[in-house]
Amino acid sequence: MKNIIVLKQNQMGTTSYDLSDSKIRQKIIAAFSLLVIFVITVGLGLGFLLFNNSVDKNLELQNIHQLVQQKELDIQQFKSAVNRDLDALALQIGGLYAQSMRINALGQRLTEEVNLKNNEFDFSKEPGIGGADLELTNQENTPADLFASLYSVKASFLQQEEQLTLLNKLLEEKNLDKQIKPSGKPIKNGWVSSRYGTRPDPFTGKQAFHSGIDFSGKPNAIIQAVADGVVIWSGKRGGYGNLVEIDHGEGFVTRYAHMKKASVSIGEKVNKDQAIGVMGKTGRATSEHLHFEVLKKGHKINPWPFLAKK
Repeated sequence: MKNIIVLKQNQMGTTSYDLSDSKIRQKIIAAFSLLVIFVITVGLGLGFLLFNNSVDKNLELQNIHQLVQQKELDIQQFKSAVNRDLDALALQIGGLYAQSMRINALGQRLTEEVNLKNNEFDFSKEPGIGGADLELTNQENTPADLFASLYSVKASFLQQEEQLTLLNKLLEEKNLDKQIKPSGKPIKNGWVSSRYGTRPDPFTGKQAFHSGIDFSGKPNAIIQAVADGVVIWSGKRGGYGNLVEIDHGEGFVTRYAHMKKASVSIGEKVNKDQAIGVMGKTGRATSEHLHFEVLKKGHKINPWPFLAKK
């Protein structure tokens, strides 16, 4: 076997190694093996790092792609929510406009009912509003703010509409009450000759209760209805003689007795101040006069409070 000599030069001079020496050869083999293992380890480490880096990048790209998809979905959902809010807003505005029209109509009707001049209270014009030195908050309106304002306005409109409707109903009832309740004199030209209450009976002289008011006047004086109503009796009835009885609703009924003749018939609708006959002395009467009675829910009441009303 040939000898292999390795020379190493350093500051101390030249050193030689004889590879034929088994110990030296073992050291060289061990060192070489360590070098190979080191190189392999470094290579595997670098490969692993490169592989992991590639995997991480792929995962990162997938995460970014998923994030972009999620954001696109969020944007679509936001757009849909905005569109729904706009549709709901449009419906609310349409409802408020309709309510405004109803309130204006009610207001106009009430204005006419109470005879207000158009220039005093005009529902067709917007009321003047304003103010000086406004302090702005620099806060943007959000959809929630707009809807809150709309709901507040809607609630205010509903309250105003209820109040105006109630007021209109009260006015209508008041006007109807004026038409239904007896008011005014039942005779165009005449005077009171006997009041309601206890009095001496004209035939017996004894105390008796007089259930109405008597009116005297010239012969053939016109007798008229004291309120709108329907004739429920027209003809003879015992001591009343020729009698006309009118139902005015709400429990009110009026009677007109001792007529010479009636000019209305049963079932006929009559208006306030309409002529219903002429004065006479039929039935239990000493002379020509009108016996006038007012009944409320079947009970005879004093007609006097109604005579002063007109």
